[in-house]
Amino acid sequence: MKRYLVAGMCSMVKFCLYCMRINLNIAIIKMVPNSTENNALNVTLTTKATRSEIIYKEIPSYAWSEETRQMILSAVYYGYSVSALLGGLVTHRLGGKRVILFSLLSSSILTALIPWSAGVSTDLLIVLRVLDGMAQGLHNPAMLIILANWSVAHERSTLVSITYSGVALAEIICNPLSGWICSAYKLGGWPLSFYTYSTFGAVTAILCIFLIYETPDEDPYISSNEVEYLKSFDTTVGEKNKKISAPWLSILTSSAVWAVVIAFSSNAFGFFFIITEAPIFISEVLKFDVKTIGWLMSILGIVECLFALLSGVCADFIVRREMLTILPTRKLIAICSMGLSAFLLICIGFFQDSAILCLITLILAFGLLGCYNTCFMANVLDITKHYSSVIVGIMTCLASSTGFIGPSLFAALLKKKNTNDQWYLMFKIIAGIQLFGLLIFLLFAKAEEQFHSIEENLSKQEMKSYNSINDTSAEVVDTEE
Repeated sequence: MKRYLVAGMCSMVKFCLYCMRINLNIAIIKMVPNSTENNALNVTLTTKATRSEIIYKEIPSYAWSEETRQMILSAVYYGYSVSALLGGLVTHRLGGKRVILFSLLSSSILTALIPWSAGVSTDLLIVLRVLDGMAQGLHNPAMLIILANWSVAHERSTLVSITYSGVALAEIICNPLSGWICSAYKLGGWPLSFYTYSTFGAVTAILCIFLIYETPDEDPYISSNEVEYLKSFDTTVGEKNKKISAPWLSILTSSAVWAVVIAFSSNAFGFFFIITEAPIFISEVLKFDVKTIGWLMSILGIVECLFALLSGVCADFIVRREMLTILPTRKLIAICSMGLSAFLLICIGFFQDSAILCLITLILAFGLLGCYNTCFMANVLDITKHYSSVIVGIMTCLASSTGFIGPSLFAALLKKKNTNDQWYLMFKIIAGIQLFGLLIFLLFAKAEEQFHSIEENLSKQEMKSYNSINDTSAEVVDTEE
């Protein structure tokens, strides 16, 4: 069925963009010479001169402070938060496909320039990371409008889960692959990792031209039966909606909108912090080498992917069998995701003496956060499909800001007292924020259409014409009588 192929291609777009975003999390361990892995490697290299040593010495490294390193890692989220809202507005006017292509191609070019920019200056590298974040921030609203056009209510959770499983797939593949590439000195080391992902992003963008279409009606390869099936559920947002301004006052004063925005942002705070800082935590606190870190981060992605797909399938199964209605189903998944994850993050502090127990608990906590799409992205489509791109723009704008707030807060904690206890304190802070977001979602979330039907937002001119036609028809009937 073509709608599942569209979701699969959207998943590949997410995969490429996320690989380009998180590759630096692994590469920076090799880029900074005073990391645990590089120190160990330097000791080895001084004892035996080999060809690998010569090549290794030719690979650039940088003496960045902890504060500079945190700034470089979080810079992408500054740009991401700035452009997310713009992405919602642009998508509302231009549609999803063109925005997705622009986002993917721009990010691919900027990623390829990162090794060069790092050699020029730290400031230029940070600027490129901000620009990369701006390019990537456009795609989320665009992707949801595509899903709105291609999904029906009882398949929505599954299609959303398939699409956003690309994030988990990136963690599964990117982390060990980046660890291997960064350690492959004969192949060029860490710079090659950026060139690899940028090339794959460009190839995926070309495939999207032929495999993703804005609506089922525009797709020349879809079967007529599937088109009729989707039309029977009125899935397409349509061109008319693009000419109508978003009802900003209604959106910004809606408790249902703010419930999903706050919950999504609370979830994102933990998600972004763990995906950004976990390699450093595993390296410097748990004392694993970079190759092992890559595989451990891959396990995080596998668990997240399993939870994400399982939660989507289970949610649709519950709704189809009418065990629960849509809203209780969304809340149940939210409790299992954010509630259990918060509990596990608190437990990490009790396992400080066992690296294995810390890892298992962290992996499970992060995996449960992967259910967020079944809860929140799907809930946006529950309350509106016509203006879903605008609301996702608001969500992504606020949520992505946590990507730099978290590392900045953590850097401040380390500056005050640089000990392992600060890591466990940070995990507790994340847990508290998640529980707050969960409470807001449980109290104020809704699942019925909210104020966003096209008919309610027709211009006065159109409504006047509509009323005029009705009045004329009524007069004709009266005359005939």
